Amino acid sequence: MPAVASVRRLHVHRDAQTASAPLPHHPGAERGARLASTSPAALGEAAAKHLSTTLAPLDFPPALAQRLLTHLSHRDAVIGHNARFAFLGRRAMEAYLLLFLQGLPAAADHDHARIAARVLHTHLLGEHVAPQWGLRDAMRYVVPHGVVSGLDDHATGVHKITGTGVEGVVGGVSHQFGGSVAHRLFHTRVLPRLLLPGSPFGLPDVLHTEALKVAERYGGVDGPLLRSP
Repeated sequence: MPAVASVRRLHVHRDAQTASAPLPHHPGAERGARLASTSPAALGEAAAKHLSTTLAPLDFPPALAQRLLTHLSHRDAVIGHNARFAFLGRRAMEAYLLLFLQGLPAAADHDHARIAARVLHTHLLGEHVAPQWGLRDAMRYVVPHGVVSGLDDHATGVHKITGTGVEGVVGGVSHQFGGSVAHRLFHTRVLPRLLLPGSPFGLPDVLHTEALKVAERYGGVDGPLLRSP
């Protein structure tokens, strides 16, 4: 009997050590665990607060905000995710960019479709626009399995995920607040971030001045998203 009791004590001790030992880290696992115990209502309120603060004075409904900040990779995507809004946002931004290009003599000799492809690349949106909106931490997503620790956000796929988030937010703004607000959002908080001098990506250098002129007409890169009454 003493031997049995000793074995039992040893098992209990090992179980306690296992329970208190840190779980192996996997990219995305920490964020998923942190949000797992949060109620849907609290998640929606937090998402709405983030977007409404980032894109003030727009007031996002919690249900919409939670959907816009949930990527298809997250386990709660079965309840709602941002894919449909991302599709809408991509089409809206492409239309805004093409309208901008059609009115520019400097763009007459350029392939507009090619410019749109290089400017609105999802990874580029994730690298240069998403950080300004805090989407890396605000979104709910799972980094693809098998990534190697130490790789940057482009290599791990985070830029693509957060770029989809940018597309989704633009689509959500168009849906909730109208195309004119989404148009202002694009010209003040999206396109100016995609002016990358000397880079083969982003808006061609020759068009930068015109893009900044449009932004200034809307009040600059921090201009109001809603017209004054």
